[in-house]
Amino acid sequence: MAKRAKPPFIGITPPYDVLLRGSQEMPIGIYHLHMATAEQLCRLHYSPGSFKAVREKLRILCEHKYVQFDALPIKSTKATRSPYFYTLDKLGFEYLEAAGLDVYKSFRASKEIDKAYLFAKHTLELNDIIISAALLKRSHKNVRLEGFRHERELKRTPYKAKWQGAGFNLIPDSLLLFRVTVADGRQGRLPIVVEHDRGSEEQKYFRRRIRAYLHMLRNEGYKQLFGVNGITIAFTTSAGVERLKQIREWTARELEETGEMQYKHLFYFTLVQTPIDPTLVWVHTTWLPLYENMAVALLGI
Repeated sequence: MAKRAKPPFIGITPPYDVLLRGSQEMPIGIYHLHMATAEQLCRLHYSPGSFKAVREKLRILCEHKYVQFDALPIKSTKATRSPYFYTLDKLGFEYLEAAGLDVYKSFRASKEIDKAYLFAKHTLELNDIIISAALLKRSHKNVRLEGFRHERELKRTPYKAKWQGAGFNLIPDSLLLFRVTVADGRQGRLPIVVEHDRGSEEQKYFRRRIRAYLHMLRNEGYKQLFGVNGITIAFTTSAGVERLKQIREWTARELEETGEMQYKHLFYFTLVQTPIDPTLVWVHTTWLPLYENMAVALLGI
């Protein structure tokens, strides 16, 4: 007896569209994050009990070439795999382009998978931080993530810094634009550049990054790069307390040796652990200034 063929895919309906490009209430999808797990997408758009349904929708999108999947090797081996993460495939790209989204013409579906372990792991952890910022409005009505720019987007127009005749590019991990409403009803816009550290960057390269930020601050390069009038530079790390202490020390040393102490109030540091609690990270006093050991709240709401 012949095997019964599966019914054809009827097209992108709202439950599938929300995974690709988000919704009006939460305008974040695979398109914006570039890669995401089923759990991350479920956290953004559905209740925890909907995880299996979200995973099934992603499976169908993969089957019909709108989305493709990959997995990170655990402990850098191919023998054991982590949960899948999802990224756009050819038809997904074409669908979003037809929907009017700004797509990058250099997109190649084959380049979206088989990423190096450290790159993919960093991107997924960074996306957890971005998601936590987006979810904050559900519990705090006076603050919302107005928009963000991802590392993958910022890579197209890096900031070009110079130091002692040498030039190098700075590609921030992300820019988060918060809209905060204070008690008297006034609103303020708070741009925060997030740099996420996983403990793999050596001192030489970390300090060079700090030097590039000092160049940006001195020359007000954030105005051209981000279209904002000022920035706060927030370092997160998932590599433990000792690493947090280390990157603070490296940052302080760079400011001291370059004589750029006037910018010390713009650098903050915190430790993050998954699952990330949006209130804990953005509202509670969990951020250490560069030269003080009394933690503060980054958003101050």
